[in-house]
Order: sequence, then structure tokens, then C-alpha cells
Amino acid sequence: MVQRDPTRLVNIASGGNFWPVGDIVDAHRYPHPGFPFAQDLGGRFNGFVKVVGEFGGHGYPVKGHLWDAERENWGYGGLPKNEAEYKERVATSIRMLNELRAQGIAGGVYTQTTDVEGEINGLMTYDRKRIKIPAEQLAELTRVLFGK
Repeated sequence: MVQRDPTRLVNIASGGNFWPVGDIVDAHRYPHPGFPFAQDLGGRFNGFVKVVGEFGGHGYPVKGHLWDAERENWGYGGLPKNEAEYKERVATSIRMLNELRAQGIAGGVYTQTTDVEGEINGLMTYDRKRIKIPAEQLAELTRVLFGK
């Protein structure tokens, strides 16, 4: 890959099974972001961009907008009691990602954009008709990640 296009960063194993090849070391942690710093024995991750490749997955059911209301819909960390608790869980994840930034984490990928079959952990519903956290609120929550 690098020989074909040296401008691209290579992530050899998104989520685990780190092998010292490429440019990125990437960990998946649910529901809140984390990184296996304890596995960095002897500087194993030195020289690699450190990323939380997946985190979040906080579930919140929006009645009337589920794929199948009869099914056991789920999200990571169990379901919140109400919308306010859901939003606080997302806010906590963002704060934790910001704390990881101070330890050298370069980025994080929130899972996921939309609800899917049986999983209600998207930022919008399965039918794409309801946004669970409005863009303005999400921008305010994530502002801390951009030094603002």
C-alpha cells in the first residue's frame, strides 16, 4: 500500500491485534473511550498515531422510530432511563476522549451515526426521521476537543 500511495496512512488492524506495521495503532472501547496504554511496554506504540477507532454506542430508543419495537433493542452500557441520561452518557464519553487527548490520543470515532436493525446506538433513528442530539448541542459537546 505504501509503495502504491505513500500519502496514505495505514491502519493495519483497526481495533486490536496490534502489529508494528503501518502508521496507526487503534483501539475499540465501549461504551466510553479508552486506550491500552498498559500494553505499550517498551515503547511498543512509539512512532504510531494513537486513535480510539470506535467508542460510544450509547443506546436510546425513540418510540415510533425503531426498526422493530417487539425486538430486544440494545446499546452498549445498557439503556438509559430517559433522554437526559442518554445525553449525559454521550457527554461523558466526549469528556473522557478529551482527557485521552492529553495522553497522546490523536482522534476518536463515535459509533454510530444511525440506529440499525436491533441496535439503537445511533445519533439518529433507524428511519432517519429523528436526530437524538441536535447538531448545535453536539457541536457544543465536542467543542472541548477542538480547543475552543
